Amino acid sequence: MISLIQLLKEQTGEPKAVILAGAPGAGKGSILKDLDLGGLKILNVDNIFIKNLKQANVSLDLKNATPEERVEQAKQMAAANKEFKGELQSVIDGKQSFVLDGTAASYKKTAELKQQLEEAGYKIMMLYVYTDLERSLKQNEKRFEKSGGEDRSLAPAIVMRTWKSVTDNIEPYFNLFTPNFIAVANTLKGDKMEDIEKIIKKYLTPFKPTGTKPKTPAQQQKSKEQKAKLNAEIQDMLDEEFIADILQYTISKEEAQMRLKQFLNG
Repeated sequence: MISLIQLLKEQTGEPKAVILAGAPGAGKGSILKDLDLGGLKILNVDNIFIKNLKQANVSLDLKNATPEERVEQAKQMAAANKEFKGELQSVIDGKQSFVLDGTAASYKKTAELKQQLEEAGYKIMMLYVYTDLERSLKQNEKRFEKSGGEDRSLAPAIVMRTWKSVTDNIEPYFNLFTPNFIAVANTLKGDKMEDIEKIIKKYLTPFKPTGTKPKTPAQQQKSKEQKAKLNAEIQDMLDEEFIADILQYTISKEEAQMRLKQFLNG
């Protein structure tokens, strides 16, 4: 079987970029492996972030971070983003084909990157990995321990907000990248929680940040209203009809493999 990296080496046309989108814990890494993309250059800001945290002696168990660790991790994330921006620019300047492994939670930044790549002569495809909220939270919670402390577990509240943004983006990304848009589903098997309050109680409450800065009554009320709005919106996204609409965008991993090969060899 001809691998995708072989196809890239044989091509004489414009460079290719595959932008990966998916919430934390969606299983993007395993999807990449299943789709035979292991030979391509893969760029991921998390690799720099994890390196920075280790050098700063900050635990990668970010779901249990102390106030001091939260301050330090924000500092290291900013540094990682700056370094990654330079790395990505170097790859683009060198006209190298690559996979961008990230969440693509920000539609605006992704659209700007797409325009930058097109102006640099790239052909671009998006590979979107959909997962349900509970799987995203469950995988994230286990990641630090499962990796033996070598991978990070994010604060679950961040995971939930990112999941919402990524899921909200599927239709806009379909419109932005079609015909070079493919989506696959990687969801939990069996019964899943359908009540946002129960999900919060199980996955977020045990890791509620401690030592946070006190809020004024007005700030507390605003925060309460924002959380209620967010939870109501997510509850709607747990509805079976909503999920069925999302899954209409997805194809099998086998078909995704074929589409990717066609893209990279085109």
